[in-house]
Amino acid sequence: MATPTHLARSSALAVPVADGRPVLGLSTDSMTERDLAAEVARRSTRPVTAFSAAALCGQDDLVQDLREFSESNGLSIYFHALDLDLCGIDPVDPGMVRQIAEYAKTLGSPWITTDFAMWVLHGETLIENMVPVPLTREAVDWVGDRVKHIQDIAQMPVIGENPPYPVLVGDLDILTFMSAVAERADCGLCMDIGHLYILRQQRGEPIERPEDADFPWERVVEAHISGITVRDFGAYPLVQDQHKWPVDEPVWRTTEILMPKMTRLQALIGESEGMSADDLIAKLERMDDCIEAVSR
Repeated sequence: MATPTHLARSSALAVPVADGRPVLGLSTDSMTERDLAAEVARRSTRPVTAFSAAALCGQDDLVQDLREFSESNGLSIYFHALDLDLCGIDPVDPGMVRQIAEYAKTLGSPWITTDFAMWVLHGETLIENMVPVPLTREAVDWVGDRVKHIQDIAQMPVIGENPPYPVLVGDLDILTFMSAVAERADCGLCMDIGHLYILRQQRGEPIERPEDADFPWERVVEAHISGITVRDFGAYPLVQDQHKWPVDEPVWRTTEILMPKMTRLQALIGESEGMSADDLIAKLERMDDCIEAVSR
């Protein structure tokens, strides 16, 4: 398969292109559950070779601990920045962006992932209070230009992820929004499969829409999967992301639908903070089956 031209830029911003089987990975709490991740990687009969590590700017000691953990357990790191503010209104802090990029480079991560959301307001990090970005054409321009600026400062690929918005504002579908932002910023994408299921459910839409055929699936280089909970409030179903729960069958079916579309996928990560070792091993086995089904 020919390399898409927008992924083949000869610069530090080019998303690495790798043919072959996507790697199988997991995330547990980066501070308190590294031993769990190491145990699962050892016990699993499947090739668990990647770990999604999360950190805030300023957590230098944690980043060094994660580097040692990675080297000791033979796990490659995919770095998820918790306060890289792709969609905010605060001015971009170049020093903060460079520090986050340095973390990613220290950990050997091929890129930085973070959700399309507001993560910082008036200098305060909104870890527990993520603010959704309006899904509008005007927001596409704002976010696309902001991502491009951040990526230029970082001098490495910045990969935008679809978040689990608790409420939706705007008339665009999340994939339409992501597609337009990626085109404007020339960036890669991370597909959280459970999050997509959540957003489609909240709008009463099918998992597959005809418009999805126009989505740049070749830009998706990382994908995540986790469990969900559903609470029915009558007029509005509240579907929430739950990393500690086993993956529901509708999310597995969504995974089976999407995997063949993501032709440049390099890593499938099971988000599993709070999950037991046995449940996580079972989850990784089924994830590996999904990878194998599209790698034959």
